[in-house]
Amino acid sequence: MKKSYHSYRYSVWIDRRQAMILTITPEGVKTFEIIESENSRPKRFDGEGTNKISNFGVTISRDSSEQERFNNHHQTFLKKVLSVLKGVNALLILGSGETRFELQNALEKNKMFNGIWIENKACKKINQRELEIETENHFNLHLS
Repeated sequence: MKKSYHSYRYSVWIDRRQAMILTITPEGVKTFEIIESENSRPKRFDGEGTNKISNFGVTISRDSSEQERFNNHHQTFLKKVLSVLKGVNALLILGSGETRFELQNALEKNKMFNGIWIENKACKKINQRELEIETENHFNLHLS
């Protein structure tokens, strides 16, 4: 019987700053990857007194350009995470914020991920070993 290419199981813990991705092959081999986001904490400048930028005599708010930059970095980050997910059969998305829902929406919009099993669960910040344990419990991968 031929092995299906779409038989990999993935578990992703994601927030705005990083994504931890655990891949389980059909043979049971686990690989772990961390993707860092370019978004960081807001930058504070010494002596910053206003949030306005003057441009050709017009005063514009710095907030809108900062928000646009943040959104662009965030979309790039989600695309990096999607590029890692190859041959997905089942996917468990863990996280504490709205980024896990944004990842799920991006998966549902992409035709390449059509028909895969996705589950989205709230979870606190975890490390690599806790992600492995959560994945094993979820997919019942305990081998006696």
